[in-house]
Amino acid sequence: MPTDLISGQTRARMREISAHLGPNRLRPCWQGSGFIPGPPKDTSGGGGKNLFSSYVDQITWSDREQVDRALAVFELMLRAYRNVVESEYDPEGLPAAERWAKRLDPIRREFSYDGLQITERLRITGSGAPRPEHELADSQLYAEALRVLCHARNQMERLPSTTRDKGEEAIRDVLLVALGAAFAGRCTAESLNGAGKTDLLLRIEDRNVLVGECKIWGGSAQFALDIEQLFGYLTPGDRYAVLPLFIRRVRPEPIVDKAAKLLAEHPRCVSVATPDPGNGLYPFVLRSASSTPWDVEVALIPFDIA
Repeated sequence: MPTDLISGQTRARMREISAHLGPNRLRPCWQGSGFIPGPPKDTSGGGGKNLFSSYVDQITWSDREQVDRALAVFELMLRAYRNVVESEYDPEGLPAAERWAKRLDPIRREFSYDGLQITERLRITGSGAPRPEHELADSQLYAEALRVLCHARNQMERLPSTTRDKGEEAIRDVLLVALGAAFAGRCTAESLNGAGKTDLLLRIEDRNVLVGECKIWGGSAQFALDIEQLFGYLTPGDRYAVLPLFIRRVRPEPIVDKAAKLLAEHPRCVSVATPDPGNGLYPFVLRSASSTPWDVEVALIPFDIA
């Protein structure tokens, strides 16, 4: 039987941390990791613990590649946990740095039993090849870009005059303004990438951290072509994409269901994450059509512009 590279005790320690983070702080840690949540085996505890288990219980802990990706998530959790510990009230009156050192010590000890160490920068080392710093940063930037787009969508739906009688490019420009404001102007439109010009391109330090193609719903057959068009704009270094879908229907829900079904049943769909209809976000992982394929996270964000 394969041996787990991260023990159950260490995973239990991280699950306890998830209770302090709660779902709102925990969810961004998993976004961009490539893991898909599923039914948790352990349903005890609150929302943070249940969300943690919904991801962790789907991971093969003897698979080094999956473990390395999980460790990247744990690093983000530790950083979020540090912010919580340092900002909370301490009846003993300890300085923030001392409070954090006191909490971190037993966590470090648990990881040390698995042959891992936690550095001062909260990197977890000792399992497989080191992960480039930019991979972790890119997943965070992608998660933040999706958050900005969802907030922009919500505001546009509150102000229908921003989309009324507007074409695809005009609506796209509103999103461009939102992303440009959030990322200091580093998002561009109609940018050459891959086989053509993509609607939205967020490039930071010479890396594409989001490639987006905006579309007005034109039926199932057209949307299937839209998916292929998006992939035509991706290059092997591009791992994160978004499909903002503009829907001009009084009842957009059936269209959203159709679009999500088309992505889920796409022949190159690798996995389907649990949708987050409350935030209007539907995540998927699709594989490129290249002779040397790579996986791409694709987020469907529907816009009600009726």
